[in-house]
Amino acid sequence: MNEHKSTGSPMSWVTTWGTAEENFIATPEGMPQPLANTTVRQIVRVTTSGDEMKLRLSNRYGKSDVVIRSVHVARQIRADQSTIDPSTDTTVRASGLEEIVIPAGAVTETDSFRFRVSALDNIAITMYFDTAPQTPDEMTGHRGARATTYQVPGNQVSAETFSAPVLTTSWYFLADVSLMSPAGSKAVICFGDSITDGFGTDWAVPGKRPDTYARWGDFFARRLQANEGTKHISVVNKGIGANSILDAWPTDAGRDRFSRDLLGHDGVGYCILLFGVNDLLSLSDTGKYDRLIPEYQKMVALCHENGIKIYGAPILPFGKYQDYTAAAEEVRTKINSWMRSTDSHMDAIIDFEGALADPADPTSILPKFAPLDGLHPYDGYETMAEVIDLTLFA
Repeated sequence: MNEHKSTGSPMSWVTTWGTAEENFIATPEGMPQPLANTTVRQIVRVTTSGDEMKLRLSNRYGKSDVVIRSVHVARQIRADQSTIDPSTDTTVRASGLEEIVIPAGAVTETDSFRFRVSALDNIAITMYFDTAPQTPDEMTGHRGARATTYQVPGNQVSAETFSAPVLTTSWYFLADVSLMSPAGSKAVICFGDSITDGFGTDWAVPGKRPDTYARWGDFFARRLQANEGTKHISVVNKGIGANSILDAWPTDAGRDRFSRDLLGHDGVGYCILLFGVNDLLSLSDTGKYDRLIPEYQKMVALCHENGIKIYGAPILPFGKYQDYTAAAEEVRTKINSWMRSTDSHMDAIIDFEGALADPADPTSILPKFAPLDGLHPYDGYETMAEVIDLTLFA
């Protein structure tokens, strides 16, 4: 781990923002227009403060190199607009070069650069592309950014505002952002599926819109920053919609991506595991329990082998969802009982289930939290964040 002593105290890199890398097979309409000779401005929200930054750019699913002629970082002025503060516009380099190549199947780390941010700032990462993959299976990014991405022709990396941009709500080739951080700073990996990814906080639900930062991880980050004892803790969202532990849809299975999503970032100290509901949908028998528990055990072991605390979040009820079955409820109950037992070796339990379940029908989420489908508690994400015990991260 890189360290320096610019302030007289040990400093180290800690990831302040990150996303789960995937391809776009499930939603090819989320891909941008052809990238060659266009500029793409992507917005991310950092969760801690710092003044030295680096990026990781990923071409994990590509079969050819991505060539980016220029990458700039600047502070976004308003969450739902392309406008940046031009006084903050900063060129990013890798190996000293402005043109950055991300080899096929690889991740490229940029050089570090001076860039001051405060926790919960939105930053614009603007890329002018030469070449990049154009098919869904080779495009690396994240479909559910819940934030607007802006694309315009030509080289406009330093433009204050884009005129008539093409809009999407996905991220492309971004893996994470790290900050040089004070001693003791750590990142929390929030590992899961669409509930962690923030389904229901944008266009999928009438009246919702992107750029609102209303996932449970976003509310959690706000709580950490409002508490003096946890301002050194960052939040990294590793949710992927429709993903399950055992099955490789719409991208790598959870069991196959867990190691990279846990260890592929800087300064990870904690993991919140809320995962498994998609493995239970339309279940006709209870034998899957015996396949799932060993995968949870491997996740716990990997965390502990790397000095990372793992906090289990029992699977949320979904009794009013269309794919609910009696067998699914039996397996969910058994998994949650195991997770809460000493046999699981979880370092603690974060009881989202207890906060959202209907007392009159514990097999279901309270209707006010999941009015659309009984599965995604998009009106309960703030409630979820409120039940997290911040002393677990102090």
